[in-house]
Amino acid sequence: MAQTNTLTGVITVEQRIVRKVVTTDPPLTFTITVEYVPEDNGFGAWCEEMEAAGWGETMEEALNELAEEMWDFAEVLVEDHDNDPTLRDPRILHARYLLSLGSPEKVRALIGL
Repeated sequence: MAQTNTLTGVITVEQRIVRKVVTTDPPLTFTITVEYVPEDNGFGAWCEEMEAAGWGETMEEALNELAEEMWDFAEVLVEDHDNDPTLRDPRILHARYLLSLGSPEKVRALIGL
């Protein structure tokens, strides 16, 4: 079900979160979109740069699932690149940064949880 503010009666149906990491060279941007999907009665969350997605009954659940997916995908992508240095996936810089955070909990913090 969509999240409704009980004081205002407003339902959040889409939210965009953009995080810029300026401590990396080059700086990295993570763009997260969360939107209510009425036919599924839940929320979808998507990170453009990592091409990762999450779903949940609430925005928070969708973002949590997305953070886990981003972490898991980063682990696989970095391992693949370490095993085959000829790979040239444009997501590798983002993946290496996510793993440098040290835990899925820090990825959650990055995306605003």
